Amino acid sequence: MTPGKTDLTDIIEKLGQIGFSDQEARIYVALVQIGPATAYELGKQAKLAVPNTYNVMRSLTEKGAATQVSGQPARYIAVQPQQFLETTASRTTRICEELAGKMGSLSPEANDDYVEMLSSPAAIDKRILATIEDAQSQILLKATSPLPDRVHKALQAAAKRGVEILFVYYGDKPKLREGAKVRLWPHEGNGANIGPDFFLLCVDFKRALAREPSGLNGAYSENRSFVYLAGVFLRHELYLAEIMTKFEAEIEDTFGPALYKLRESYGMLAMEEDIRRFVESRLKRRPAQSVD
Repeated sequence: MTPGKTDLTDIIEKLGQIGFSDQEARIYVALVQIGPATAYELGKQAKLAVPNTYNVMRSLTEKGAATQVSGQPARYIAVQPQQFLETTASRTTRICEELAGKMGSLSPEANDDYVEMLSSPAAIDKRILATIEDAQSQILLKATSPLPDRVHKALQAAAKRGVEILFVYYGDKPKLREGAKVRLWPHEGNGANIGPDFFLLCVDFKRALAREPSGLNGAYSENRSFVYLAGVFLRHELYLAEIMTKFEAEIEDTFGPALYKLRESYGMLAMEEDIRRFVESRLKRRPAQSVD
């Protein structure tokens, strides 16, 4: 079957993707079609000037794509495309593997001198998944539940690898099987959606990620200070959730629902509306108390 013009154009473009110049691709295609052939015949077939064709044939011979089969005048045949392309693929793979090993040693062990700004949901999701997949011993997480399906599956896979997962959640209880290494706490002991829902992640106390509530912007780093802040904050979140779960009644009697008395005393901003609504709903059970 003779390839059409569209097919030939596609072949030439793809040859360009594996390192052929446009002239090399056109002459190689011509050689496959009409070889054995002279440089003059190939130039005519490919609509290329003869002097250029000689240079191109020299290059194709060096690439291993063509072979000279006679001397006067010089005639050429194409190395069978399947053979040539398989050899090229094997050589390229070998070179890439060698480069990956050598260039990997050029990079510092940890990129701990910067904070990577993530400015799109796709970039944030990709970094979240990669960070979870790299986890070796522990994942600390605070997020709204249910999680996106891919994140949930990444956590399940981490749990199967034996990674400890400590998860403080807003909303519904995550559908993760709890056990010795998978522990779940509702935020502040009740899971109420109080305040901005930042997604916070700290893995192995070596890397951390924060995503703002809009989901449009985030930050990732292996910087020691950044990781320390995220890790300690998350640990205190789970400490508070543990304490509130066990002593909620006593703590509410002293500090009010959602610790609103502390929030009003030490918060730099006025108590947010979602917290106020939650507090008022709890205080309806005890009409003698007031938010004011």
